[in-house]
Amino acid sequence: MVGEEAADPRSELDPCAAQLSEREDALAQREAEQIRRDAAADQRERIADERDRIADERDRIADERELAADDREQRADEREGTTAQRELQRLQRIEQRESRVADAGRRDEAEVRRRVAETQRRIDEARP
Repeated sequence: MVGEEAADPRSELDPCAAQLSEREDALAQREAEQIRRDAAADQRERIADERDRIADERDRIADERELAADDREQRADEREGTTAQRELQRLQRIEQRESRVADAGRRDEAEVRRRVAETQRRIDEARP
């Protein structure tokens, strides 16, 4: 009996050891699953961060393109403004020239009237 008693505690421990081993295996599996889930979550986070970075880069490029378009438009406006200003100056010169011609025409007309009047006066004086 003494020998059986010594064998019995070990045989009682075998199921406990097996149960402990099963629990350790289950715990190791849960830990491995958690590690995989954490790794997958980290990967998703890295992917999301990369997508955000790409979106930011696209926004920056779009902003640069918009600024470049604004600059081109401003330069075009300045050229048009310069062109418009030159056209205005040209039209003002034409107007001044026409005004001078009109003034000269009026002076000539006045001179013609004066001469006609002078000639008419002479004719009138020459008549008996």
